[in-house]
Amino acid sequence: MSCVKHPALLTDLGHVGENGLPLMPSAVFQRELELCKEWGFKLKCANQRVSLVFDNDQLVPYWIQRETPAIAWDWLRVNGFLQVGSTNTEALEQARSGAPGGTLVYAEEQTAGKGRNGRSWVSNARKGLYCSLILRPGQPVKFWPLLTHVASVALIETLKSLFPRLDLDLKWPNDVLISGKKCAGILLESIADGGNNAAVIGLGVNVRKGSVPGSLEATAICLDESSGLQVPRRQLLVQFLHKFQECYLVFEQGNHPELLERWKSHSSMWDGVQVWIWEGEVRRSAITCGLNELGALIVRTPEGSLETILAADVSLDRHDPGGNARN
Repeated sequence: MSCVKHPALLTDLGHVGENGLPLMPSAVFQRELELCKEWGFKLKCANQRVSLVFDNDQLVPYWIQRETPAIAWDWLRVNGFLQVGSTNTEALEQARSGAPGGTLVYAEEQTAGKGRNGRSWVSNARKGLYCSLILRPGQPVKFWPLLTHVASVALIETLKSLFPRLDLDLKWPNDVLISGKKCAGILLESIADGGNNAAVIGLGVNVRKGSVPGSLEATAICLDESSGLQVPRRQLLVQFLHKFQECYLVFEQGNHPELLERWKSHSSMWDGVQVWIWEGEVRRSAITCGLNELGALIVRTPEGSLETILAADVSLDRHDPGGNARN
């Protein structure tokens, strides 16, 4: 599986600013310079120096770290990749090796992006936001499923602040919708290895045109298309990380009811809505009746009994079990 880290030169160029660095004849320097050009980073070469043109879109490790305030951890540790199989898989491996909470793994492209229940997430190069956060929660493990709600609230509140006119909605448990079409998905995974317990929260956002495969255009949408703007990816990431930390502290303080109320305030489907519950290829209808203390969905079946849905797919559309449209 391919894995290409961001070249060290990219971090150096982000650090030195507009003065740039002298052009070096060394093979390593030239190879990393060509890699930056190949992946579309905006470089300026003049007077035998090279600099990185500053904007709010380019995913540069130093800029992400500098622009993200430290609220829930001491500082953000940033591991950037040009290409990786899955940011969640990479983050889980780093967590197993002892990476601390507040470690961010992101990539320009995923070759094996993951969604819920074994699905894939199409992750075309520079078209979306693909990242994962390593967390070391202090709350009991039974409450960790609420981390999906932490990320969902953080993302939709970020999007609402940036795009107040968009018709944004949360679909249980992990989707952000724009006008009923999926724009983003969240994937929670964890490890429990003796005393080495960690959670990894993954985020996939369809940003640019080309992030949604043609076969999914009926059920998925990108931010650029829906907003009519070219959305700066780094600005979106940094604002999400800021909001995520605020919501994460609510979780860590044990104020789970507040977190759930915030989630419900952004969702139209959590109560009194007909949904379809998919178990494999089999579907059945139910009416939503709220969330329990762990964020699981409570539904009423046609027979009148209440059920708690923990991991099944829940759809608003009888033909679609979930879906960059499926995560």
